[in-house]
Amino acid sequence: MSTPTKNGIFAEHYLLKERFSIGKISEVWRAEDWTSEGAIVAVKIFTPDIRLDNFSLEQLSKEQEALASLDHPYLLQPFRFDIFEGIPYLVMPYLAQGSLSRKLLEGGPLPEEEIAFLLTHIAGALDYLHTRQPPIIHKQVSPDNILISDNDSYLLSAPEMSSSIRNIMFKATGNQYSPATAYAAPELFRAHPVHSTASDIFSLGVVLYELCTGEVPWLGNGGVSLLKGAEVPYLPNPYSRILSNLVRACLHPDPEKRPTARLLADEATYYNEYGKWKTYGSFGSVTAESIVYKKRSPLLPVILITLLVLGALVAAYFYVFNGKLPDKIAATFSSTSHTAGQAAEDTAAGEDTRTAKKIPTATATNVNPKKPVTDTTPVTQKTRVTRQDPAPAPAVKKPEAVKKPPVQRSPSYPRPTSLEAYLKGMLNEEIPLEVRDQWKPAIRRYFAPDAIVYATMDASPLGSFGVAEFMDILLSTENASISVENIIRDEEDDKIDELNVNLTTVEATLEQDSLE
Repeated sequence: MSTPTKNGIFAEHYLLKERFSIGKISEVWRAEDWTSEGAIVAVKIFTPDIRLDNFSLEQLSKEQEALASLDHPYLLQPFRFDIFEGIPYLVMPYLAQGSLSRKLLEGGPLPEEEIAFLLTHIAGALDYLHTRQPPIIHKQVSPDNILISDNDSYLLSAPEMSSSIRNIMFKATGNQYSPATAYAAPELFRAHPVHSTASDIFSLGVVLYELCTGEVPWLGNGGVSLLKGAEVPYLPNPYSRILSNLVRACLHPDPEKRPTARLLADEATYYNEYGKWKTYGSFGSVTAESIVYKKRSPLLPVILITLLVLGALVAAYFYVFNGKLPDKIAATFSSTSHTAGQAAEDTAAGEDTRTAKKIPTATATNVNPKKPVTDTTPVTQKTRVTRQDPAPAPAVKKPEAVKKPPVQRSPSYPRPTSLEAYLKGMLNEEIPLEVRDQWKPAIRRYFAPDAIVYATMDASPLGSFGVAEFMDILLSTENASISVENIIRDEEDDKIDELNVNLTTVEATLEQDSLE
């Protein structure tokens, strides 16, 4: 036959029933395999309308022979490779659930536990390829090349051919070869593109982002957007910060800073076993740059400064006047705080005062001429005494109103005074993260520049870390305590060269208590 058609016989053994995928250089059919009692298989036919030259077919055959030795439980291997009338084809298992693209289209974004389950399988398959000698680069990690088996496992399609053979096929069909832009790493858009294991990790990062959001990042422009200054996106809620860190690490613009497939598989395996990510793992670290603090109101500093100034003025005022108010101010406070009877007495006292003030001019007409004018002096003094009597009482009480706090102040957190106190404080979740993050410079001063921290968790080795890295681990660790086991100091400056610590999780503490 010249062209595959429905219900036609291909390569004398396969009855083509349905074409469910078609691309620029190949098409995939669901077919009956007459060599296996009519078993349903998937037949992938390359360049069905074009006949390749003998040299290209020989190169393709050699590549398929080398790939035939691959064996991994989550790598989808073809049953057979052959060439029929100049048309190369692959016979593969037929998986009724189809590809990850179909699952995403029908069901939308996946939950976090399902993403961890998928990552265990796909990262494991990539690790198998990347650790071959020489390493095998997949180059086509995408939802279309991730299939779902009958037992719900995720399988990565095995690499089919090299870029050179693929390019030959594209030219033969009149198409220009280019990798799927949405999943291509930034280094593939440079003047001298180089495929590497890190390029596969970038593609996997795009797949993971798509599984969480339903969309590919950067509007499908792939790594070329990073070359133009685009930022690596975060995952939206409800996905965890650690998963977001993991995906962003895969999408890092620098290939050298992307994680390995083995590390991704290990992290995902831990999640599948314990139902959570490693808080102290490679993607659990928290730095000040990755924290978005709540922006404070710009009026808050102004209000605080104003209150401090007013408080200083009040303190100075009482210091100058020895805790007493002047008579006029005290009288004013007194007139507003006394009862009605006291107010009446104050009014009467005020009338006496006004009378006393008029005595010098009223002497010639109202006072007996036989009495000397100086007799009015005692009257004036008596009136003044009456005027001053009520003043002291309210003058003492009024400052109490000033002592009341005008605003609710946020709690203050005392700064630790020893290294061990700092380390324990870094694990104290009751202290805000931004406060603990500000302790880093003080902690670094205890250590030599190249100091090493050896850590264990629940008596199992955790690893050796630099001081800055270990502080990030403490900030991201939840429900744990720390104890210092050993300290080695430099003899010259007494700085710490080595520190041995043990982290104990709440789960381990509860388990130990139950055993006791």
